[in-house]
Amino acid sequence: MVAVSPLRPDGQTGFGRPEGWIVSDRNTLPADADRQAKIGRLLDWMVDGARPSASAKEIIRGICGGLVDAGVPIDRFALFIFTLHPNLLGRRFRWYGNGNVDIAEAEVGLFTGDIYTANPLPRVIETRRSLRRHLEDPACPDDYIIVGELREQGQTDYLVCPLIYTTGETHTCSFSTARKGGFSDGDLDVLHRLCPPLARLTETYMLRLNAITLLSAYVGRNGGQKILEGQVHRGDGEEISAVILFADLKNFTALSNRMQGRQLVELLNDTFDLIVPPIVSVGGEILKFMGDGILAIFPYRSKTEISTVCRKAMEAVHEAARAVEDAGTGKAMPFRAALHHGTFLYGNIGGADRLDFTVIGPPINYAARLLAGASQLDCDRVISADLAERIGEPCRPAGELLLKGFDGAQKIWKF
Repeated sequence: MVAVSPLRPDGQTGFGRPEGWIVSDRNTLPADADRQAKIGRLLDWMVDGARPSASAKEIIRGICGGLVDAGVPIDRFALFIFTLHPNLLGRRFRWYGNGNVDIAEAEVGLFTGDIYTANPLPRVIETRRSLRRHLEDPACPDDYIIVGELREQGQTDYLVCPLIYTTGETHTCSFSTARKGGFSDGDLDVLHRLCPPLARLTETYMLRLNAITLLSAYVGRNGGQKILEGQVHRGDGEEISAVILFADLKNFTALSNRMQGRQLVELLNDTFDLIVPPIVSVGGEILKFMGDGILAIFPYRSKTEISTVCRKAMEAVHEAARAVEDAGTGKAMPFRAALHHGTFLYGNIGGADRLDFTVIGPPINYAARLLAGASQLDCDRVISADLAERIGEPCRPAGELLLKGFDGAQKIWKF
């Protein structure tokens, strides 16, 4: 049986011999029929989408385990993919011979550091050609940090391959072995044949990961998941019950009239970096940033949970206020907050092909009016009478106000 390499984008077969390729006197192609059959089944499984594996870790274990079972002596596999994420540049998966897969995330700015520029990934991405370092060969150059690191770990051979997506975007993977003599030419051929289906699997995974990440970043964690599950039509949604938090920054209008746009955005981001984590840590979900304002919800499943969830929301507000004050930004940009609760629609509204996944209903309106009332009462933390009566201490009466759209004077409490 003769192994046939896949077509390269330029129409030639294979990927060309990788940089650092050393021709040995071993067979160029594996001749063992059982090995070939196992490799064929592995490639077929990958081409078919690696079903029914449900996670990247499972797929990587399946690929690496399949290679080892077919006699390809890999002891370490690494995959690096770029992602669209507000704070992260990419994600690295690494498999070891014991079957464990670890995941590490690379922060934005990594590519400017020496650790990145002193490794072969940029070269492979730029040239779209594989790079090999036969580590036990005396002539092997020590041109990358990882060459010395792998030698210290007892590895004898190292291969980095490009993963070229349908868009032309290039990512990378690498294989290394501790076997004496390193990879045979037949092993190298198998690893190169593996890369095109691996690129398709990786691209599919990356597209879904990016979709989840971006949707979560822009419409909220739960909203993003619901959109991916198919709630994409106008009117799609559900009724949920939650404690509602509206917050905004005091003195924002005056600041925005005095500060340059970029400075103002930096101050907003710095302040939101302090306010958001306490909310998320107790189960809150940020639904919207509205200029200097924040809308968040803390869902609950039954009325018996209301007071518990509300106390968590209150503590999140207090913790955020302490963080802002301690950081010094509180003097320039303190914030107000209002809490209410109720049942409302959580879903899609909009026109034509421009939709928003949001919340709508009387409790949302009431919480927004409460926040406006906070400034009239010169209070930084207000809470609806219904919630205050459930909580008791430390809530205290703040006064009564007429709230637009609601009948009669409304009792407002502070906390």
